[in-house]
Amino acid sequence: MNEISPMKGLILVMTLTVLSGCVTPPRTGPPPTPAAALLNGFPPTARLNAADPKISRAVAEFMERASASADSSFDILSLSGGGARGAFGAGFLVGLTRAGKRPQFEIVSGVSAGALIAPFAFLGSEWDPQMTAAFTGAQSRKLMSPRGLAALFSPGLFSARPLRERVDQFVTIELVNAVARESRRGRFLLVQTTDLDAQAAVLWNMGEIARSGGEAARELFRDVLLASAAVPGVFPPVMFNVETNGQRFQEMHVDGGVASPFVLTPLIAALLRDESDPQIFPGNLFLILNGPLAAELEATPRNTVPIVSRSYETGQMYLARESLVIVKEFARRRHLKFQLIFIPPEMNTTGSLDMAQEDLASLFNGAVQSVATGDIWVNVDELIGNIEFTPSVDMEHTMPLENKGNNTQGDMQ
Repeated sequence: MNEISPMKGLILVMTLTVLSGCVTPPRTGPPPTPAAALLNGFPPTARLNAADPKISRAVAEFMERASASADSSFDILSLSGGGARGAFGAGFLVGLTRAGKRPQFEIVSGVSAGALIAPFAFLGSEWDPQMTAAFTGAQSRKLMSPRGLAALFSPGLFSARPLRERVDQFVTIELVNAVARESRRGRFLLVQTTDLDAQAAVLWNMGEIARSGGEAARELFRDVLLASAAVPGVFPPVMFNVETNGQRFQEMHVDGGVASPFVLTPLIAALLRDESDPQIFPGNLFLILNGPLAAELEATPRNTVPIVSRSYETGQMYLARESLVIVKEFARRRHLKFQLIFIPPEMNTTGSLDMAQEDLASLFNGAVQSVATGDIWVNVDELIGNIEFTPSVDMEHTMPLENKGNNTQGDMQ
């Protein structure tokens, strides 16, 4: 078989690139008023656009209803993105269960990988086996399936099919019905995606979707989770058919972490802009950050996937730092005790796109064990006031630095 010369190879790639633009199907839209776009068969309250000026009132109503449904304590859980590092948040919740320290959360919100954890966190400890299987099962290694030349003709370096099949396996009618039951009690499960056309965060009321019932509800529930986890350039976006004033459009949604690292940030910003007296909901605000807060020095390989992964992780880390200040102020004004956990340096060995089963299992089990050590939640006031975000050092990839021992984050953990 004759080999293709470098010049012919270059011409082939250029030709395929040009052709990819020719075969990409045209799109209609976006809707002129995205906040008013409706999903066929679902109520308008199934989702909220963060750019909608009415969102602060809607979120206040969420909190009021959820507070009324609380047991002995009003507890909110927010789960951040992090790709494969979502195994940390899943393991941490299982660890809380085993230690007898896991509350019932009245509101659970998730972004990206956190969105995939959120339904299990919302439904409680009895769903721990399903959550464990979802994040440590043998099928995890198959999630990153390169698309080869097909990536030139449609978006995403990796096929969406393995992730879709995996999420479809766990988003069962039983799970959706269970979410619907808890939603009727006044509890809320919220998932964030990013509407690229409108450049806005979209908050999906998963309980409202679940209460619609049937296979259509299950499929929309699944697709919202997939959209929230669709890292741009890595996985293809998810398209949603909507209608505005009798006209039909498609919206393109990607990873919710593009807009903010956790659901609370744009919502809290809207609430803080409200000049009326804030409603007080004494309780707890728990934030599980599926990533580190301090940088690590590491030589990034000159390959597309490591560069995309490292860039995504860096952006999420900086967004998380900035968002913590906003969330802290929200918690203070609402008399919520803010409690935070994030991946400490000694456990930060898994990249956001590293889906190797053994690495996921190691991070998951490490998080489970960390709960047994005692004082697990970080004091956010001390963290923001004292932490110096100095880089920790990967000794395998860099020369040692004299001040490595000065990493405040490691001391706090």
